[in-house]
Amino acid sequence: MSRASHVAAFAAGATVAVAAAAFAVPHTDTQRFKALDAFAQTLSAIETSYVDPVDEQQLLYDAQRGMLHNLDPHSTFLPPTRYKRMRQDTEGEFGGTGLTLGPGLLDGTRPSVPPYPIVDEVVPGSPAAMAGLEPDDRIATIDGVATAEVGHELREAGAWEATLRGPSGTRVTLGVIRVGWKEPRPFVVVRAQVKQPSVRARVVEPRIGYLAIARFAEATSTDTLAALRDLKAKGGLDVLVLDLRDDPGGLVDQAVATADLFLDKGTIVSIHGRRGQVETQVAHTGGPAEQIPIIALVDGGTASAAEILAAALRDHGRARLVGLPTYGKGTVQTFFDLDDGSGLKLTTARYYTPEGKSLESKGLVPDQRVEAFAAEEITAGRPPPTGARPPIDARLTADAGDPQLAAAVQLARGALRSR
Repeated sequence: MSRASHVAAFAAGATVAVAAAAFAVPHTDTQRFKALDAFAQTLSAIETSYVDPVDEQQLLYDAQRGMLHNLDPHSTFLPPTRYKRMRQDTEGEFGGTGLTLGPGLLDGTRPSVPPYPIVDEVVPGSPAAMAGLEPDDRIATIDGVATAEVGHELREAGAWEATLRGPSGTRVTLGVIRVGWKEPRPFVVVRAQVKQPSVRARVVEPRIGYLAIARFAEATSTDTLAALRDLKAKGGLDVLVLDLRDDPGGLVDQAVATADLFLDKGTIVSIHGRRGQVETQVAHTGGPAEQIPIIALVDGGTASAAEILAAALRDHGRARLVGLPTYGKGTVQTFFDLDDGSGLKLTTARYYTPEGKSLESKGLVPDQRVEAFAAEEITAGRPPPTGARPPIDARLTADAGDPQLAAAVQLARGALRSR
């Protein structure tokens, strides 16, 4: 959603809130004020009589969180720090180092080594990449503060990752452990604006392209268009494998804009809001990949906006879905900025596929079910066949050990032969 769209959504949400207060509350003003007085009395009782001192702001945040939590599984209240980070993730650009951290792991062979957070990803061209950090590095310290102790983490990886964000031009010193190093070595990283890529693409084999969307941020449709043009220039766009696995969704308008690249007509999604409001998003002719056969990979991590894209492509006969059933999230959330920097993520609408189906708690069932990992029969006591190689972790390469991708490429080859 563009910044202008965000503003419009916030304004629309405020209008709905005012209308609800004026017309939808069945209680009299006296009853409403009594309820608010009871809330204030509860807050006062906790502050004055609870066995331990409490922070008033935290109590109020907890109350707001409780209001949102009881509405539905997707609405939530976010305090300032978490809300700022969520908005940065949605926008896809922020001041930081360009590192994605994963949880530290205990090593049974070296129990004295603390479970330091692991570098999962280094954004190409980011400050961390230029400083020389690499995937699988361990972050032992951040500005001299230890990230773990023997036997346990001091904070979760996401919390440490948040500390790496900050204003452009500021410095952070990381103590890094790498395989073969006995002691941590210092890396000084100067923070800068980092664009977190949401799209990856490559040519799998001649005429077959692979495009993965990690999430739908503000530049996803633009980045997808650029990736499609690059694949075409490299001779890899006669058939496309579109990977939506583990894509949690994001901005609905970006999912719609991305679907529009692959469709030439028809409904992409219909969004049903309060009081019967219905907004229908339709495709336009002229997309760069309207005629390209698509094999779409999905799994239990494919949710929300990613399901909108997958459903639109299948309902219009543009894609065959391969993998596992999707998550099943059929509601739209809107961000509401609050005055103290906190925010709401509030469910404001439900969406329906082109065929008029809701995916809430149901998801999409793939046309061809393929498990994430191939089953392997192991017989106890029997040595492996001569020359046999151990299974390859699917994280090492995009092809090896990934039966879902292998099945999609096989279908892509069949689509090539039929063209």
